[in-house]
Amino acid sequence: MKIAKISVHGLYGRFDHELVFDPDERVTIMIGPNGFGKTMILRILNAIFNLRMRSLERMPFRVVKVFFKDQSCLEVHRDTAPATGRGRRDQSSLRVEHTTFLGERQFYVPGERLRREDLPFPTNSIEDWIPDIDQIGPGEWVNRRTGDILDLDDVVSEFGELLPVQISSPDIPDWLDSIKRAISVRFIGTERLIEPPTISNWEIRHRRSSYRSLPKRTVTRYSERLGEMVQQKLAEYATLSQSLDRTFPGRLVEGTVTPELSVQDLQAKLQEVEAKRARVAEAGFLGEEIDAFTLPIITQIDQSKQGVLAVYASDALTKLGVFDDLYARVDTLKRIANSRLLYKQISVSSEGLRVTEVGEGASDLQLEMLSSGEQHELVLLYDLLFETAPNSLILIDEPELSLHVAWQEKILGDLQTMAGLSDFRVLLATHSPEIIGDRWDLTIELKGPKY
Repeated sequence: MKIAKISVHGLYGRFDHELVFDPDERVTIMIGPNGFGKTMILRILNAIFNLRMRSLERMPFRVVKVFFKDQSCLEVHRDTAPATGRGRRDQSSLRVEHTTFLGERQFYVPGERLRREDLPFPTNSIEDWIPDIDQIGPGEWVNRRTGDILDLDDVVSEFGELLPVQISSPDIPDWLDSIKRAISVRFIGTERLIEPPTISNWEIRHRRSSYRSLPKRTVTRYSERLGEMVQQKLAEYATLSQSLDRTFPGRLVEGTVTPELSVQDLQAKLQEVEAKRARVAEAGFLGEEIDAFTLPIITQIDQSKQGVLAVYASDALTKLGVFDDLYARVDTLKRIANSRLLYKQISVSSEGLRVTEVGEGASDLQLEMLSSGEQHELVLLYDLLFETAPNSLILIDEPELSLHVAWQEKILGDLQTMAGLSDFRVLLATHSPEIIGDRWDLTIELKGPKY
C-alpha cells in the first residue's frame, strides 16, 4: 500500500498544503519557512497511521486526506476546534472516513477510551516494558523521542507490541487496523539524542519496581540492541552448524545431496566460501578463533574427495547465509559512518558498537563521548537500517541537525542507498539547501495563503 498524495486543509486555521509523491523516487523533501507546518504535517501523519486518535485531536487542522496508489482514500475530518492543554473531551472531535478502490465508504468516530481497569497489569509498570516513555501524570505519559504527550490509547497504539499482553483500543474497526498494518509509518523527530529526565534517588527508592535501570543515551541503547541482534544471529549460526555437522556423514555416504560440480565450479564455490567468511568475520560476527580454510588445488585431489569438498562448500554457504541480511545492514552502517568520522573508526561485535581512535596510542571511546553530530549520524543510521520495517514511510524532521555542511551534502545519497536496502520511502522536512543539492525535483514547497 503506497501513498500517492496527501492534502492538509486548515492547518493552524490558515494553510492548505498538498504533497504529491513521485512513484519513481524513494525520497520526498518538504521545504518552506518556519511556521508553515512542516513538522506538524509529519506529526499528523504519524498520529493517523499509528492510530493515535487522542493525540490527533489536539493537532490544529480541519481535514487531512491521504490518497493511495490503488485509488482508495483515507480522510480525517475535525468537527470542532482541537482540544487544548491536557483537557479531555467525552466526545471525540474527529471523524475518519475511508473510500475503497471500489467506491465503498467506511466511517469511524473514536469512542470510548481505554481505562486502567482494561489492563491486566498496573499502569505504573508500563515503563518497565516501554523504555521510551515516562509517566507525567495520572493516565498520561511523554514520549521521550518525540516529546508527544500520550494517553493510554496512544501508548497501546504505538507501543502495544512491547507490552507483556497484547491489547487493542476497544473500538478500532478492522478496516482501519488493516490500513495501519499495510503501511508502517515511523517518525524520527528532532529530539533524537535527548537524555531522559533525571530520576532522583527518592524516586528510585520509592518507585524501584517502575524502573529496570537508569535511562541511557539513545546511541548507547541502540548499540546494545545491535549487539543483541549479532548474538541472536550467532545462536542461529551455531544451531544450524550443529544440525548440518551432525547429518554430514549420513548425507555424504548416501550421496543424495552431493552437488554435481565441475572442477572449475568447485574451485569457484570454495573461493566464494572463504570470501564470504572473511566478510562476515570483518563485519564482527565471527571471532578470530574461526580459522581460514586453505584452498586446495582441486586438480591434485581425487574425485571422491572432490565430492566431500562439494558438500562442505554447500553447507558452509548455508551456514554463513544466516548473516546475509544483517551483514548488508551492518556493512552499510560502518561504511557510511566511517566515511564521516575523523580520527575514529566504528566496528561491530556481539557487544554492540565500538568506537576506536585512529593513530598512535589509539584507545576506545565511550559512545556518549562522541559529538552531538556524530551521535545524530549513528542514531539516524541505526533507525533507518535496523528499526524500519519493509514498505515503511519514514518521516524525518530536520536530518541536518548538528551536522557539518559536508555531511549534509551526503544525506540524500545515504537515504537513497538505505531506502533501497530496507525498502522504505522517506518524507523529510528540512531547511538545508545542502541536503537538496541539485535534486530540487524532489522538493515540495509549502506556501502561505494568498490574500
